[in-house]
Order: sequence, then structure tokens, then C-alpha cells
Amino acid sequence: MKFPKSARVLKRREYLQFFHQSDVKKLYNCVIFRIPNAFGNPRLGITVKARTNSVLRNKIKRQIREHFRLNQQNFKSADYNIVVPGYVKVDYRTGKMVRSTLSSILKP
Repeated sequence: MKFPKSARVLKRREYLQFFHQSDVKKLYNCVIFRIPNAFGNPRLGITVKARTNSVLRNKIKRQIREHFRLNQQNFKSADYNIVVPGYVKVDYRTGKMVRSTLSSILKP
């Protein structure tokens, strides 16, 4: 199963909306921004600090996307931007930590 473009936040103006009108949940290793959407399905945007190795950055993004794809039914119909901020030490375990954090907040 693919992760279609309809499930992604793609445009710059959509990302800018997260900073003006969103619910913010600050967690240890990521910050989750959420804004309601009119699409009827959840959409995902991912931001990882640019100072890290591109291989690690892309691995983290892949792991978050895969978690979102597998658990899409647990997310409300909204746009989500998951930000891994600069103060988090990014290494090969970061993606797994973010996924476990997302799993813990999705549990009822």
C-alpha cells in the first residue's frame, strides 16, 4: 500500500497555517501541530532539522510516514505536521522513538 499525495501536506502555505491556527502538542522528541481540514481524511507533513545527515533525516521521515500509513484510521480528520526540533539529538534511533511516542498518544 502506498502513501498517496492526498495523504500529504505538500504546499508551503499549508505548512505556514500550522504556525497560526493549530493545536500544539509538545512531546519529548517531537512537536505535533494539528489543524482541522475539509478533506475528510488525515494528512501528514514532516519537518526534521536540516543540520543532520540526510540519510538519517530521510530514514526518520520514512519511519514516521510508515507509522502514519499503518495507523491512519486512528488519526482524526486533520492535517498533522510532526516536527523533530533542533534540540533533539538525531541518530538512527530517533525515528523509532518518535514512532513509539506517536503510538502512546494514539492509545485510548
